[in-house]
Amino acid sequence: MSAKFKHSMKRYLCALIPLLYILPACQPHKQPMVHRDSTITDTMVNADTAETYPTVARVAFDMNKVPRTNIDLGNFPFFPAPKGYQYRNVKLKESGQEYFLADGKLMPVEGRSFKAELVREESRPATFSISKVEKSFDRMITSVGGVKVSTDIPTKAEMERVGDEEIYDKERGFTVGFGGIELKTYVLRNRGAEVWVQLSMNNVYGAICIIQKGEFIKGMKEMDMRKDLSETSRIESDDVMEDSDGIAPVLDTMLQQ
Repeated sequence: MSAKFKHSMKRYLCALIPLLYILPACQPHKQPMVHRDSTITDTMVNADTAETYPTVARVAFDMNKVPRTNIDLGNFPFFPAPKGYQYRNVKLKESGQEYFLADGKLMPVEGRSFKAELVREESRPATFSISKVEKSFDRMITSVGGVKVSTDIPTKAEMERVGDEEIYDKERGFTVGFGGIELKTYVLRNRGAEVWVQLSMNNVYGAICIIQKGEFIKGMKEMDMRKDLSETSRIESDDVMEDSDGIAPVLDTMLQQ
């Protein structure tokens, strides 16, 4: 049994269980539950087995245009989960590798590694809001000089170029998943090191990878005071069940575990 097949089955099971509780509340009571479950399953399978993925406008990536900063980021992995959310199944490595998407290309980045699922806190069982989580990380990362370098979907051709062995067998595609999912990629250049952050989300949960490439140079002049990122990450109205437009998010392709 291939690693890709195992990831696929695990992904479907983990994502389908919470949907059985969430979706009935969003559907008319007269609609049979069996019909809803069948529709959900068909949607997931069709999205996952599509031959091509949506075309997204891309911006050329140039590391030289990413500004340098001297802000003290604090302890690795630097960025806490937004208020109302938590990290789950955390994997920390002193040296790891992950593929990050920029300019439509999957690029391997190696360094100190943090990988985790991003879920709602158990005490706050509201719908996972993609837009609110993204805005929270936007604020946190840009507040310390980072920039979003890509909001894109890896193409089928690019996934095949990298290959299943790299993505699944060697576990270097935690946020890349099975394609068809939009990735949010950020880069921060700080005191001689690079910090890469990548998010992959659907309306049930998310996945995040943070890699610190290189070591920070200590004792640099004009170092700024560390910012309180826990406050920057605050999400307003985090108990709201709907997305920012007042509409429940559309079901996305499931994430890789």
